[in-house]
Amino acid sequence: MTEQALDDHLTRYLGQGRRVTDVDGIEIWRHERPEYVTFATHGLSAQPITAVYPQELVCSVENGQDGAALYLVEATLKIVQENRRGVVNNQVIRNDQPLLADTDITGVLVGGHPYLDDFDVLFGADRSVLVELMTLIPLTSGEVARSTSTGVDALLDHLEDTDPPLLNIQRTSTT
Repeated sequence: MTEQALDDHLTRYLGQGRRVTDVDGIEIWRHERPEYVTFATHGLSAQPITAVYPQELVCSVENGQDGAALYLVEATLKIVQENRRGVVNNQVIRNDQPLLADTDITGVLVGGHPYLDDFDVLFGADRSVLVELMTLIPLTSGEVARSTSTGVDALLDHLEDTDPPLLNIQRTSTT
C-alpha cells in the first residue's frame, strides 16, 4: 500500500490533515471537517502486528474536543503496540475509571465510523484490502456496563435505537 493512497483516502473522508505527533514511529494526524475533528494513525498498517488486515486507528469527536480524540488514539495505539495485536470490530476496550477527565467516558467501541459510509476499508486496484480503518467510538460507563451485561450486539442495538451524539465526549449515558 502506498502512503499516498492512505493520505488521499483520509483527506477525502476526514478533511485536510496535518501531522501532530508520533508514538514509537507511528504518526498521528489531525483531520478536520466542519462537523467534527478526527485523529488518525498513519503508519500502523506497516507494522508487524497480528490482525486480519493491516489497520489504522481513527477517532472522531466534536470540534473543540481534540485532546480527547488524540488521547484515545494514543492510548489504544500503545495497547496495540504492547500486545503486537490489532483491534477487532465490535471490541469494547474497558476501563474502571473515566479515561477522560470530567467525563463519563470509560471505554471505546471499535467499529465502523458511525457517520461515514464506504470509509472503513481502503481497497487496492484489484479490490484487495489495503488497510482497514478501525474507528474508536467513546463509550460512557453505562454503555460499557451494557456491553458487559448484555453483550456488544445489544449495545449496538441500543445505540442505534437511542441515537446518542457519539462524537460528544461530554454526553451522558443513554442506559
